[in-house]
Amino acid sequence: MQEDYTYQILKKCNGKVIIQIDEQLLNVINTHFTIKPEQAKKEVPYSIKKQHNFQRRIVPFFMNQFMHWAEEMGYKQVDGYLRAIHKKKTSKQQKFELGDLKKLFGCINPRTKIIQIETQYKWIEFLSFQAEICVVVNNKIKDQSTKQMYIQAIENLKDELKKEQPYDKFLSLPKKEKSNDSLIDESKELSIKEEYSSDEIDEQAPTYKEDPYSYLSCAYSSYD
Repeated sequence: MQEDYTYQILKKCNGKVIIQIDEQLLNVINTHFTIKPEQAKKEVPYSIKKQHNFQRRIVPFFMNQFMHWAEEMGYKQVDGYLRAIHKKKTSKQQKFELGDLKKLFGCINPRTKIIQIETQYKWIEFLSFQAEICVVVNNKIKDQSTKQMYIQAIENLKDELKKEQPYDKFLSLPKKEKSNDSLIDESKELSIKEEYSSDEIDEQAPTYKEDPYSYLSCAYSSYD
């Protein structure tokens, strides 16, 4: 004879149901079905989210400074290349994006080959000699700890150039969990009160003669 079991639906929400069932029915379900408890999603620590938000501001800030620097230095082809990208932006703020930098160091477009590679060279020159000055003299970044974070970001931008696919993983969150103490310290450090600005600066640094192109792969050294 088949046994009767009772249950009661307590709540329905978003395709899920909370029910109250007999314990015997629960035993039957466990016997015939494999049920895994729902695991709570791991939340990214707040300090890492703050770091990620700051990371997203790095490329728009420095690419905007790069464009103005190229204009002031008279690099017409580079300036035109960057302004063509900038004019295509549909957002209200018209900011550069990480994708623009990835595309610059991605596949070489045969139609714009010379300009693209020249822009790569000038980007490296900018990072080597001008980017830090842009941060130091920018009066919209008043907090010194914030300035230091931008200056450190320059080294991160340079390090990306040594990779096979520069800037491809630039916004990736760190996978390793950090200790509570380090998270607290980092949270304090990343309490950024200033509004990061992409506005151009007033002062311009001199151009140096040293070769800044050592980061590029040999594949880009010849483009006749």
